[in-house]
Amino acid sequence: MKKKLFIGALALLSVFAMVLTSCDNDDVTPSSIEFKDPEFGHDNNKIGIIGGDIHLECDIVSNAKIRVIQVALLKDNKQVKLQSYTDAKYVGVLNTKFHEHLKLSNDLEEGEYTCIIAVTTVDNTTRYISEKIQLKKKTVDTKAPKITNLNVDKMTAAPNEKLTFQANIETTSDIKEIEVEFHGDKEHEIEVNDLNGKKGKITFNKELAVPAECKPGTYHIHFTVKDVDGRETTEEIEDFIVK
Repeated sequence: MKKKLFIGALALLSVFAMVLTSCDNDDVTPSSIEFKDPEFGHDNNKIGIIGGDIHLECDIVSNAKIRVIQVALLKDNKQVKLQSYTDAKYVGVLNTKFHEHLKLSNDLEEGEYTCIIAVTTVDNTTRYISEKIQLKKKTVDTKAPKITNLNVDKMTAAPNEKLTFQANIETTSDIKEIEVEFHGDKEHEIEVNDLNGKKGKITFNKELAVPAECKPGTYHIHFTVKDVDGRETTEEIEDFIVK
């Protein structure tokens, strides 16, 4: 997206506009802000689900402390969503991994959007990355695995500490794989294979250890059931804390 178009779009964003105005002083040397390994959508597929969310992730490297991170969605050069992030893990630091799941309300239209991740430092320097994404309505495959009542016995644990996962699973085809993924600083996967080949109504009740590689922070836990016919379903536990 060309910078001129972006600046025009930001005129619609009151928060950004105030920041950009404060950057017009030619006597101020802007800070350096870099974005590395960006992902828009799971595995960078650039897809968000209306009524669900879109996965956003990137490493941010700055030589001045971060004041705010903002995400905007634009459609036809008009703002449809603006979200500001001022969590302690993002503010007052030089470097951070930005990882959020931006909620997408049911009233959004399907189609192409521009997603912008903008970082503003304490000296009012703003830099951004942007990407074209597609928002789609969630399609329901009646033959896909169903997962209900997913829960974990505690929402805070240390690496290697054991957790008890419970869920009700229903499949029409044999299970090929169950995957539990701790998605935070990186993706840490646990494969559960002892239910492979089973189908029907199944109660999942298993003790699993938090991966040893998990660093302290906030994680999303993805619980995915895949069947032998290539269908899969994922449910999520948000705001799990690794201490």
